Amino acid sequence: MSAKKTSVKKRPKSAEKHGMDPREKRWLFVLIGVFLAVNIITLSPAVPWQRWLLWSKPDPATSFAIEIENYEFTLPPMEVKAGEYVEFAATSNDVTYGFGAFRKDGSLVFQMQVLPGMTNSIVWKFDAAGNYDVRSTEYSGPRHSEMFVEDAITVTE
Repeated sequence: MSAKKTSVKKRPKSAEKHGMDPREKRWLFVLIGVFLAVNIITLSPAVPWQRWLLWSKPDPATSFAIEIENYEFTLPPMEVKAGEYVEFAATSNDVTYGFGAFRKDGSLVFQMQVLPGMTNSIVWKFDAAGNYDVRSTEYSGPRHSEMFVEDAITVTE
């Protein structure tokens, strides 16, 4: 038996690539530039909704303690002024619930999850006067649909 010899053609040294192609380098620099620009813009204090969320925490004018247990909200009377910051501090004694404020047309204003054994809080500023409903925004079991309190929050001018 004779072995067949195969020859491997070597590429000339000039054809070997070292490093990135110039077009790839340009594309990489463009992507890095876009990444940096987006991060600088979105984390900038010039963006209104970022100013207080990342760099300072507003002092709420009022704080409400809310307890949730056995598919029922225990709510204090909640009356706030439009334009003032208010804190909602909620605790659950059994399972995970949601706490959401809704306009009369059913649109969501804000919501947070309420985990058992923890105080969960959110600071909010209502822009418009009116009555807001509260309902659970987290499915917590068979009685979840009963967790609705009409006109729970009153916002005055």
